[in-house]
Parts: sequence; C-alpha cells; structure tokens
Amino acid sequence: SADIWIGGNCNIGMDCRFITGTHLIEDPSRRAGRYIAEPINIGNGCWIGAGVTILPGVTIGDGTVIGAGAVVTSNCENNSIYAGVPAKLIRRID
Repeated sequence: SADIWIGGNCNIGMDCRFITGTHLIEDPSRRAGRYIAEPINIGNGCWIGAGVTILPGVTIGDGTVIGAGAVVTSNCENNSIYAGVPAKLIRRID
C-alpha cells in the first residue's frame, strides 16, 4: 500500500513483517475507520532480527539493530539498539 525503502548493507532475519497499512480510530459504531498507508524506511547498515514487526510510518536510522521479536511502533535513532514490545531504546552504539 505504501513504499518500503531498505538501505544498503542491511541484514533482515526470517519471518519479519513490514506493515504499511492501518486504519484511523473512529466512532464506536466502527472503530477501524478510514484506511491509511504510510511508508517504512530502513537506513543503511541496519540489522533487523528475526520475527520483527515494523508498523506504518516508521523510519529506522542508519546502523541500527532491532532485536528479535521486537514490534517497532515509532522512529529509531541512528546507531542504536532497540528491543521489546513495543521496541524501546536499549543503548547507543558506535
């Protein structure tokens, strides 16, 4: 539904999901409202662990590691490690 851009020299583990589509939350008669699509951008040199889910509109900075099984709901800084559900900054790396 939207573009997915993956930079050079990236490693992506098995069973990852890149989700570009979602719905706006609307009134109680139908919570899944209008459909929207947002791109995903993965920077250069990233390592995306096995089973990671990346949600719409997320940008992952250059040189970043996403731990196995993480659910990435927001942007990730360059040269950092993120893990968990939802993914949180673990530490910055050089």
